[in-house]
Amino acid sequence: MSPVPQERIDQMKSIIHEVLGTAAGKPFLARVDAILADWSADKLNASQTAEKIEKMVSLFIDGEKAKEISSRCAPIIMKSASFQK
Repeated sequence: MSPVPQERIDQMKSIIHEVLGTAAGKPFLARVDAILADWSADKLNASQTAEKIEKMVSLFIDGEKAKEISSRCAPIIMKSASFQK
């Protein structure tokens, strides 16, 4: 597998932090960043990463915010999936 471009990880991180805003504390955002780091290290693929983050946000923050993150990150996930083929 090819390494994930840092630009995609940064885009996803930016979207997540923007959507969550002040609804998430530093420990929660640190956990999100750890999941993104797993994607960067090829431990997860883009869709697994998005799914984990969406579930976590839905469970601990808000279901609507999770849906917004999912829809806004969908183009990044699709690009990553086509990039890895």
